[in-house]
Amino acid sequence: MLNLPRWQVIGIIAVTALAALFALPNLLPGAVLDALPGWYSQSRINLGLDLRGGAHFLLEADLRSVLNERLTNLTDSVRGELRKNQVAFKEINIQGGNSVVVVLRDEAQRQKALEAIRNVDSSLAVSGNGDTIQLTYAAQDLFRKKKEVIDQSIEILRRRVDETGTIEPTIVRQGDDRILLQVPGIKDTTDLKRKINQTAKLTFHLVNEDVSMAGGLPATLPPTTTLIPTREGMQALRASNPKAYDEIQSANPRLTPEQICRRYQPQCLPVFKRVVVGGEDLDDAKSTFEQQQGGRPIISFTFNTAGGRAFCAATRQNIGKRLAIQLDNEIISAPVVQSAICGGSGIITGQFTTQQTQEQALLLRSGALPATLTIIEERTVGADLGADAIHAGTVAAIVGTVLVMLFMFTTYGPLFGGFANLAMSVNMLLVFAGMSVLGASLTLPGIAGLVLTVGMSVDSNVLIYERVREERNNGRSAFSALATGYDRALTAVIDSNLTALIAGVLLFGFGSGPIRGFATSLSLGLLTHLFTATVFTRMLLAVWVRWRRPTELVI
Repeated sequence: MLNLPRWQVIGIIAVTALAALFALPNLLPGAVLDALPGWYSQSRINLGLDLRGGAHFLLEADLRSVLNERLTNLTDSVRGELRKNQVAFKEINIQGGNSVVVVLRDEAQRQKALEAIRNVDSSLAVSGNGDTIQLTYAAQDLFRKKKEVIDQSIEILRRRVDETGTIEPTIVRQGDDRILLQVPGIKDTTDLKRKINQTAKLTFHLVNEDVSMAGGLPATLPPTTTLIPTREGMQALRASNPKAYDEIQSANPRLTPEQICRRYQPQCLPVFKRVVVGGEDLDDAKSTFEQQQGGRPIISFTFNTAGGRAFCAATRQNIGKRLAIQLDNEIISAPVVQSAICGGSGIITGQFTTQQTQEQALLLRSGALPATLTIIEERTVGADLGADAIHAGTVAAIVGTVLVMLFMFTTYGPLFGGFANLAMSVNMLLVFAGMSVLGASLTLPGIAGLVLTVGMSVDSNVLIYERVREERNNGRSAFSALATGYDRALTAVIDSNLTALIAGVLLFGFGSGPIRGFATSLSLGLLTHLFTATVFTRMLLAVWVRWRRPTELVI
């Protein structure tokens, strides 16, 4: 058991040396790191929000508007399908915010209408009698849709925050409609909040030229048409009536574009509700400059295959008509279609600054948020608090480590106590190297996990040494007692570490935020401890036995 071939000893030493190499960047000053290769200098442990400071947001998703949008799309689809099947109807309206009601002109066409509705969505729950048909989504379908919205919002937020250069954001779901966002290292949250608040939803709609805006806003609109404010109109409103503009921005729940148009009277355009092409078909977007007209900032975009085909068909069929480009409930441009655009790409022009085009391109690349996110709680953790936490955690870790080392020296003597303490030091070195390679964040609970790892590191040595004592007391020779004691204690060492590792993995899988920080450091410590307890300590004992050839054990 204690006879190790030379290649195993060399391999163990090499692993330890590599761990020291990858843990080293955490100790080097910034000037030295700048001179090193990027892949190596970036291999460092990131400090979490509670140590480094940063921003904490609790966001609430407007799931009601998502449902309203879905019901609006359902209304348009049902209307088109009924007309296609020549089913006459009086009206199709959204009722109660959760269902669509269809009123037929002739009750005798009810069965024909139901067959047409099933072609739209066979999962709809149908109720009502006579000439009235009520359509609702099943509760299970609504629950699945809400979950998809939150999951999609989390992924889009992650892409946006990651692309700004922030390190290790924490983005997790809280409850049914809330998202927790923690971004360490941020002092000024203005830019971050602007990126959070913008849904970056890009859609193309045809302008309804039959609706006249000459005498002001029309009292009624066709059911297929809605009013959308233009960006120039909103900017003019902001300059002339900043109080009204602030009311729109802070309104909760948010006002619809048509409500904004009718209540505050900015410049608006009547557009068809039907989306010609959606932003989900956007493949790429970037900030650039127009070659003509003074090189003004513009946004160039590229569609995927399906989006390019739909955009080509829409422009070919509507030459001479205005195509409104809607971004975040504002029409940023409404150019006249001069010819079919079939290259799968285009540009968005407007009164943009270079910074605005860069931000909008970033948001369009990362995708549109499926629901508006409202910040309902905001906290900023200062760096001073983080420094105090680092100091307190460092003192606790040092005191705990020194006490453990003194205990091992006192209980098992300078030789075997030294072996245990050396194995513990290598274990911590491997933990820091692992966290550096993974780019993991170290939080205050993570420091607690490291302190716990120190205690568990020597726990295996205690099991091994006590077993060796028992074997020696039973009359075995020094070499036999070491080999047998190590062999028989190994099963208990592996079992105890594996069961603790299972708990750590479950904490990481089901926990969030600080709990994950604790689970990360603890799980890494347990994995590396299996190496030091089963491999490194055995190498130390094997080298010592081969060198000293002991006949007596003082343990």
